[in-house]
Amino acid sequence: MNRMEPQRLHQANNFDALRLAAALAVLFSHHYPVTGTVPPSWMNVAMIGGVAVMAFFVISGYLVTISWFSQPRLWAFCAKRALRIWPALVTVVLLAMLVLGPSFTTLPLREYFSHPMTWDYLQNLLMQIRFSLPGVFADNTFPHAVNGSLWTIPIEVTCYAVLAACGVVGLLRWRWVWACICVAYLLWFLTHMTMDLTGVMTHWWEFPAYFAFGSLIATFSPWFLRHRLACCAAACAAGGLLWTFGFAYSALLLFLPAVLLGVGTLSWPLLRQAGGWGDVSYGVYLYAFPIQQTVRHLWPELGFASSVLLVAALTLLAGWLSWRLVEAPTLRLKRFVR
Repeated sequence: MNRMEPQRLHQANNFDALRLAAALAVLFSHHYPVTGTVPPSWMNVAMIGGVAVMAFFVISGYLVTISWFSQPRLWAFCAKRALRIWPALVTVVLLAMLVLGPSFTTLPLREYFSHPMTWDYLQNLLMQIRFSLPGVFADNTFPHAVNGSLWTIPIEVTCYAVLAACGVVGLLRWRWVWACICVAYLLWFLTHMTMDLTGVMTHWWEFPAYFAFGSLIATFSPWFLRHRLACCAAACAAGGLLWTFGFAYSALLLFLPAVLLGVGTLSWPLLRQAGGWGDVSYGVYLYAFPIQQTVRHLWPELGFASSVLLVAALTLLAGWLSWRLVEAPTLRLKRFVR
């Protein structure tokens, strides 16, 4: 058959663990600039966080494409994505604006709430990212930024929108058509926009490339699952070859998606237990930066190791509470989406 077939992924997989690891990696990479700590010379801190975000886009491209294949209707697709993204985002934005801001601003409360920047912070809910609240964290080592992680969410939502639009016009109806579109985008990116060629990291083109690669693998998910080891070996060989010739960023694009999804679609006893407390990775990603800035503001004398451990513990708790109180209850509404 050449039409798309519904794809279903077994729930007992390693994706929860991989997403949580990626969220914690972002936290770790941000902690150096937040604390003003100089990383070891051998450590590319920016790349640690960058690869973690790339991992999110690969996994998202894979799972979201499978979701479209299993229920190829615009309303259902958009409702599911909205239930996953916005409830937790609304909560973290309102908590920052109404609780964290008033608690840490240097302005009188009346002036804080009458300041246009305070209400402009709500633009984050419309994917117009605002990082600052008036008088908040102005004296921190990394000043003014309340939540420096939000900027990737509009890119993610844009990927969802493009996928949905392509689905509506029928480009996902046959797998080879969609595969060719994904491959064409990847080839264009590798020959025109990769940092190996331009010297500039263009996140608005790069992260969608990882999403597209995840979507490409989802297009042939049953075949990929049957030949997982061979695909991972080929990805390692292709990535290693490009790395040898100095194309490090292109090598990562060829290497990461297949290997990450190869591991993610497996079910290893230890890793699959990561979801036992819920899928806390999104909450960890959303709350890490505000918690880091708060800890830095309250206890600036803490060293890197002690503060990152404290932040990780508080962020995991916040992620769990976000899952239990906000995300899981709203995601249960998906059963009403038809």
